[in-house]
Amino acid sequence: MMTRLRCGWTLALAFVLTTQPAHAHEKWFTDSSSFPIRWSEVFSAKTGLVLLAVGAGLAAAYAADALRRRMQLEPGIRLSHRQLELMFSWTPLLLGIHAAVPLLVSGLQLNLFAPNLPLPRNLGGGLLALAEITIALSFLYGALTRVFALLLLALIPMGFLVLSPAYVLEHLDLAGIAAFLFITGRGPFSVDALIGPPSRPSIRLLPHAVTALRMLTGAAIVVLGFTEKIWNEQLAQGFLVYQDFNLLETVGLDNATFILLAGVVEVLVGAVLISGKLTRLVIALAWIPFNLTLPFLGWVELVGHLSIYGTMVVLLLWGPGQDLEPYVDALSRVPTAEPANKPV
Repeated sequence: MMTRLRCGWTLALAFVLTTQPAHAHEKWFTDSSSFPIRWSEVFSAKTGLVLLAVGAGLAAAYAADALRRRMQLEPGIRLSHRQLELMFSWTPLLLGIHAAVPLLVSGLQLNLFAPNLPLPRNLGGGLLALAEITIALSFLYGALTRVFALLLLALIPMGFLVLSPAYVLEHLDLAGIAAFLFITGRGPFSVDALIGPPSRPSIRLLPHAVTALRMLTGAAIVVLGFTEKIWNEQLAQGFLVYQDFNLLETVGLDNATFILLAGVVEVLVGAVLISGKLTRLVIALAWIPFNLTLPFLGWVELVGHLSIYGTMVVLLLWGPGQDLEPYVDALSRVPTAEPANKPV
């Protein structure tokens, strides 16, 4: 038993140490134009080994999740239905704000989603930036949220027309938030709720709201692992020159091996999120390394990752894809923590 515990803690420590730079977008701090993706690496032996390692990690996640289910281990705090309703009523607001801030900042700086995706200084680029600003304001105020959630989804393929599709796909987490808000609406704390019908969630799609958020966020992380590390070691090397996050250098792990290991971990995290296995555990383990880069990388890192932070909170609370239909009333009215029939 002690041996298993030691192995568990060793794996957790390795996860924390090797994901230190995994969630810092290298291209935000390094000139990515000098380090293009090496597409020749796609069918290389290195990619094959990465896929084998990720496959083994996924198999372990499935086995661990099956064991958890068999032992009836359910992480999380037990809450009443009314408490869950109250929590759910705040979820769209939380996600809306966390997505709105980076969209607003990017739009005002004529970028698409992130600093490494500058839009052309012409009418087309201006319209895309204006769309980001408008979506951000819609999400902040909760006005016509579902309409502008569709517009945010449309910005992904529109971005392919002026920017590298691979780099645009690194922001599929925003598409996950857009899908979530399209399904749920912006909830009771919104302008839509004052209007009435626009705030009603889609009952038919509601069971898929968290699943869409989880899977698209996982896909964004998988893409990032390949485009910033596995298929672009030079970019990661340049980032380590900018800020040395190789905490395993003291035990003899060179930068190239560290970058490959970090890329494997990042792809594995994304793949496990897509699978829906051990979702809360993965989010909990990723929380510290994901946030530990903030004191070193500052406001750019904070603003750029706000959408991910919001998603992490939602997945930590709701798990891999809990059906939210039992709490649908919370999206149409402001729930109270006290029974409705309590005397005044």
